[in-house]
Amino acid sequence: MFIIFIYYFLSIATLLACYYFRRSRFTEKDYKYNKPLKWTRRILIIWMYLFAALHYSVCFRKNYFRDVENDFIIGSALFFLFAYIFAIGWLENITYPFDKKKK
Repeated sequence: MFIIFIYYFLSIATLLACYYFRRSRFTEKDYKYNKPLKWTRRILIIWMYLFAALHYSVCFRKNYFRDVENDFIIGSALFFLFAYIFAIGWLENITYPFDKKKK
């Protein structure tokens, strides 16, 4: 039961971190010159890819969560998989709005 709690907690916390990072209103200078911010974004993207792989594993492979015979876990893993695909695309597209500025 504790493993399932940790699974959901980390899944939701990672999505909230992505949302916070996207909506923080960093400027173009922040992305160009702030190296810790760049590395935080890169680490978050890598973390999200790892969790997307974990959700894929829960959905489509035989593992601990499949043995529980609980369809709610599989359904929520499928939901999180689609949410992570959307969030990764959202987070990787973070610097492109600065390219569309009028001169």
